[in-house]
Amino acid sequence: MNIIEQLEKEQAAALSKKRKIPEFGPGDTVRVNVKVVEGERTRVQAYEGVCIGRAGGGLNENFTVRKISYGEGVERVFPVHSPLIESIEVVRRGRVRRAKLYYLRGLRGKAARITERQEVRGKKAEAFKGFTRPKGEPDDLKLIPGVGQELEHKLNKLGLIKFEQIANLSDDEIAKVDEALKLNGAIENNDWVAKSVELMAETTADEVPAQDEEETEGDDAAAEAKPAKAPKAKEAKPAKKPKKG
Repeated sequence: MNIIEQLEKEQAAALSKKRKIPEFGPGDTVRVNVKVVEGERTRVQAYEGVCIGRAGGGLNENFTVRKISYGEGVERVFPVHSPLIESIEVVRRGRVRRAKLYYLRGLRGKAARITERQEVRGKKAEAFKGFTRPKGEPDDLKLIPGVGQELEHKLNKLGLIKFEQIANLSDDEIAKVDEALKLNGAIENNDWVAKSVELMAETTADEVPAQDEEETEGDDAAAEAKPAKAPKAKEAKPAKKPKKG
């Protein structure tokens, strides 16, 4: 970590102490209370809508909120650590599987609604425990774009050690892994599934023994070199003797 990143981290921690920032992400409905200065007066105006994406990091992190006003879609980008933001409230949790919800721009009415994420009351929701670890040597998951040594270690803890497992992840499993490791949609953004399929194909091609191919070619050549057997000549049958009259 260089000195600039260290200073930004300290500054972000100091700002977080002054104003608590709740955990929220794409799909959540948030109410942002913004300070509006009008001459010598200052008032707080609420802006409520759906968070369709977060971008950046540290002091430069921002999020986009979209709402429908008089039948028209309106979007506004807020810096997370802006001094003009009085507070951020999470009104409703949304159940989505994407890090960016730009597809909402082309939808209207019921089609643009996001399913609410239900939380079990009275019982503690079961934490995601991971996958059954398969047998065999683990693959080098660092070949997947965006996977470093630290992230590979976390994936191994969840039981993901082979390309085949990542290639066969369902949408729900992708969402669980993304939420458990806080990947912010990296699985879909970097297309881990397609890359894992390619790596599987390369690994399978490398595992084909060359000796078997040579033996197969040798057998084919030997079969071609063998002379074809000449068909047996049919023996001539003796002529029938004429009957005595």
